[in-house]
Amino acid sequence: MPRELHPTSPKTTHRRRNFAAAMVAGGSIAFLYYSFQPATAEENMPRRTARLSSLTVDVEHAVDSAAIVKSDVVPAPHDASDAREANPDQTAIEQIVSQLERGIDHLERVPSYTAIFEREERIDGEMKEPQQMELKLRHAPFSVYMKWLNGDKGRELLYTANENDGRMLVKLGGWKGNLLPTLKLDPHSERAKTESRHPVTQAGLVNLAREIIHHRQRDLETGVLPKCSVTPGLLFEGRRVTKLEVEYDSQSNSSVYRKAITLIDEELNLPVYVENYTWPNQNTKNLDEETLVERYAYTEIRIEDQLADAIWDHGNPDYRFTR
Repeated sequence: MPRELHPTSPKTTHRRRNFAAAMVAGGSIAFLYYSFQPATAEENMPRRTARLSSLTVDVEHAVDSAAIVKSDVVPAPHDASDAREANPDQTAIEQIVSQLERGIDHLERVPSYTAIFEREERIDGEMKEPQQMELKLRHAPFSVYMKWLNGDKGRELLYTANENDGRMLVKLGGWKGNLLPTLKLDPHSERAKTESRHPVTQAGLVNLAREIIHHRQRDLETGVLPKCSVTPGLLFEGRRVTKLEVEYDSQSNSSVYRKAITLIDEELNLPVYVENYTWPNQNTKNLDEETLVERYAYTEIRIEDQLADAIWDHGNPDYRFTR
């Protein structure tokens, strides 16, 4: 005999709806947390990844790689005794610091620029998949827009100083972005640190140059200098660069970084490629491979007089933050 169906009471219906809503909300929070983890490269990269292995010698304008001192940067010693006492590592560091300071001074006079930004970082002991992003940056007020070109393709990030309570907006890519709302995250929060070793407030060529200067000036101040090698006249992604390599003898001299390789664009006088290595442990077998902690590259740099104000507006119809 068929069971008689009774109408559900309004109270029961309301309780069921509350339970379902709670389940959806709880699931969404957990999903948001795990979705913000760096995505693996699900699709092929749209362009070749910039690598140190692509370095070549600029044959047409080749220079002596041993000529690490430029007379217009570092004054020549006054006599032979001064020359004997000159520390080549100190001279090289002073030259690089001066070059980067010139690059910062020039670029800060430019309102904005665009580039392709690449990063590969070791977070919680795991080397994450390389990420490649379209980058747009404005110096004042400091603003950053990024759009992922691989991995979680289509993901967008927008940060503008003094807006959104100091938080960055993140819209996930693909179907996740269609299902979930825009994230509003403190750039210095633990969740943001699961995505990158450095906050978005430190993004860009000027900030990278300042960080390098900070470490090199500390070397000069302590007087404990790393081994330093400078090789000008190389080509990287079609542009002339100078390669700077520094390496410390002891962890007591640099607690985090053991070695750093930097490529400095000779026209912009700014770092366009960086590899940083930490110290090995007793289980390390392949030194550089296992101690690489971060790699950054800036390519296709285009200096802009002024990017449109709409670039920094989360309501821009070309963006997905309000969808």
